[in-house]
Amino acid sequence: MPSAAQSASSSSLELLTIYEVSKILGSSLDLEQTLREVLRALSYQLQMHRGRVYLQGEDAALRLVAAHGLPKGSPAQEIDYNQGEGISGRILKTGMPAVVPNLAEEPLFNNRSGGRDDLDEQVASLVGVPIKAAGSVIGVLTIDRISDEGPSGHFGADVRFLTMVANLIGQTVRLHRTVAEERRFMMRETFRVQKELRPVVAPVNDVVCTSPNMVDVLAQVHRVAPFKSTVLIRGESGTGKELIARAIHNLSPRKDAPFIRVNCAALPESLLESELFGHEKGSFTGAQKDHKGRFELASGGTLFLDEIGDISSNFQAKLLRVLQEQEFERVGGSKTIKTDVRLICATNLNLEEAVGHGKFRADLYFRINVVTIHLPPLRERRGDIAMLAKHFVGKFGRDNGLNLDIDHDALEVLNRCTWPGNVRELENCIERAATQCRNGTIRVPDLSCSMNLCNSSVLFQYRTMGAAVGGLAPSMSGTATTPSPTPGNPSFARPQPAGSNGAAMPPAVPAPANGAQWPACASGCSAGPTPGCSASKPLAPDAIAPLPAPQPTASAPPIPSAPAPQPAPAGAAAVDLPLDEPESGPLRDRLVWAMERTGWVQAKAARLLGMTTRQVSYALRKYNIEIKRF
Repeated sequence: MPSAAQSASSSSLELLTIYEVSKILGSSLDLEQTLREVLRALSYQLQMHRGRVYLQGEDAALRLVAAHGLPKGSPAQEIDYNQGEGISGRILKTGMPAVVPNLAEEPLFNNRSGGRDDLDEQVASLVGVPIKAAGSVIGVLTIDRISDEGPSGHFGADVRFLTMVANLIGQTVRLHRTVAEERRFMMRETFRVQKELRPVVAPVNDVVCTSPNMVDVLAQVHRVAPFKSTVLIRGESGTGKELIARAIHNLSPRKDAPFIRVNCAALPESLLESELFGHEKGSFTGAQKDHKGRFELASGGTLFLDEIGDISSNFQAKLLRVLQEQEFERVGGSKTIKTDVRLICATNLNLEEAVGHGKFRADLYFRINVVTIHLPPLRERRGDIAMLAKHFVGKFGRDNGLNLDIDHDALEVLNRCTWPGNVRELENCIERAATQCRNGTIRVPDLSCSMNLCNSSVLFQYRTMGAAVGGLAPSMSGTATTPSPTPGNPSFARPQPAGSNGAAMPPAVPAPANGAQWPACASGCSAGPTPGCSASKPLAPDAIAPLPAPQPTASAPPIPSAPAPQPAPAGAAAVDLPLDEPESGPLRDRLVWAMERTGWVQAKAARLLGMTTRQVSYALRKYNIEIKRF
C-alpha cells in the first residue's frame, strides 16, 4: 500500500509538471527564455538537475540554447556538437533515448561543458531524449539525476516523462521557426511589391510616360530622392533633364527649400564664378554691393547645374572644392562660407570621352557621377509619343482658351518620326501645327513635314555621323565619325560660294556611313510633300547624294560657274539617267542630277538632297540652271 500511494503521488506530480510546462511554452515568444523556464520547472518539481536543451542549426551542428544548473562561466554555450559526438551527438544521430546510470564510468562522456568535477563524491546519472518535430530529430533534451547511494536502475518513468516534455518542446520550436520563416518571407514580398509598385502609386508630376524604360527612370527617381547623394542626369537635349531634376527635389525632404537652376553653358567663366559663389562689394568694376551666389541661396535645398560638361578646366577645379568640402569663398572675399546643398548635374555630352581627351577633370567626374540617371531619347519610347502629343495639344488649348484635338492619322505620322530634338521638338511641332489647324483639329496637312518646313533631317544626319549639333548628343548606336576635310578626300566638296548678299549657302549634309540612306522626310516620317501634298502616299527615297560637309573657305579656290545645259532637241531619244548619284563633283552637277531624277520638281529634289525647297531654289538661281517645263 505505501508503494501504491507513492506511485500515485509521483504520477500526480508529473501531471502537474506537464501542465506547468505547457503553460510556460505558450506564455512567451522568446524561445530561449521559455526553454530556460521549462528546465527550471523540471528541476524544482522533479529534482531533474542540470537540464540542457540542444537544437540543431542550419549547418546541422548541435548547439546549446538553454541550460539550468550549470556553474557560472561555463563554456557550454560556446561549444558545438556534431552528430555522433558525445552522448548528445549519439542521441541526435540515432534518434533514440539514452540512459547513463553512472557518468563516471561512461566512455562517451567528455565533460566538455564543465561542472562535473564532483563525480568521485556522488553518483550522477544522465537521461537524454531526442526532440522531434514532424518526424525529424531537431534537438536533444538531457537532465541529470544526483544520488549519494548509487544509481537506482529504474529510469523508465523518467524516459517516458521527458519524451512527453520533448514532444511539447519540439512542437513549440517548429511553430516558432515556421512563424519566423513566414515573417521573413512576408517582409521580402512586401519590399518587392513596394519596389515594383512605387512608380505606379506615386507618379511624378508633369512627366507623361507609360513606356517601360521611362517607368524604370521614375522608379530610380523615387529611390534616390530621399537621400542627399549627388545625381548626374544624362541624356540628349530635349529629353526633360530639368523636369527630372525638379521631380527629385520635390520628392526629397528638401522640397520646401529652394530649387536653384544654373545653365553653365550660358555664362562665361568669370560671370559663372560670380553667379555660383557670389562676390563682395568692390571686388571688380561694377560690384556695387555684396552679392550672394547660387550655392549660398540654395543652402538647405537643391542646386541644379545644367550643361555641367561645358564648364572650363579652370572652373572645374574651383567647383571640385565646393563639392568635396561644402564650403567656398565669394569672389574678392576671404571669409569661408559653409553651405548644405544637394547637387544635381545634367549633361548631354559624353563625359567619359571628355575625360579621356583631357577636357574634363577625372576627379570632378567621379565626384558628380555618384548616382547616374539615363534618360532615353523619344525615339526609344515611341509608346509615349501619342500621349505626349495629346498632352501638348491640351496644354496649348488651355493656354490659348481653345478646344483643340488631334486626329489619328496625324498621330501615326508623329509616331513614325525619329525626333532628334526629342520631347522639346515634339512640343514645338504640336504648337506650330496648332496655329495652322482649322476647325479645332490638327490633321496631317497641318504638320510641318507636310509643308516642307521640318529641318530635323539635317540635324539627325549630323547626329548620326557622330557629332554633337546644337546640343544634340551624338548617336550612341553608330560608330561613324566625320573625317577631317582634306583636298584629296573626294567625299567632301569645296566650300560653298557666297551669294550676292554675302551670305554663304547653307551647309551641305555629309553622306551616311556604311552605305545607309537618309530618311525621306525631316525625321524619317512619311508626311513629306508630294505633287498632290498627299501625306498618305510618300515618295520612296532613292540613293541620296553624299553632299559635301562644311569646311573652311580660307585656302580653297572658288568653284567656276558651269554653263547652263542646252535643252534636248525635239524628237531626240531620251538619255538614260544613271541610277546612282555622282560621287564627286561640284554642287551644280548634283543639283542637275537631282532635278532630272525627280522630273524637275524642286520639292522632290530638296527631299532627295536633304535640303529645303528654298535652299534648292536659291541654288538653281545662283548657278543659272534652267528649269525644264513639261
